[in-house]
Amino acid sequence: MRGVGVSSETIARAVHAERRRLTIAFKEVTPEPWRSRIHTRTLAAYGDPIGPTIENLRARGKSWDDIIASATRPGSWFSSDGSIDNT
Repeated sequence: MRGVGVSSETIARAVHAERRRLTIAFKEVTPEPWRSRIHTRTLAAYGDPIGPTIENLRARGKSWDDIIASATRPGSWFSSDGSIDNT
């Protein structure tokens, strides 16, 4: 997209929307109790059960390029005991 002159904002909005779409799809097929744990953690962390909105990221000072980069990284992993492992 950059190669044809698309702005960072447009790219960020596109990849962020795709990430949210994928998040929804994967959460729909995630078995319980994991689904509920993920929902609770995500809602507590971002105020949105899907994850941070683009407005939330911008309000936290993220640049369009930061948003592009973060949309390509996987989220947190769960430890075997069900807790979040952010390492």
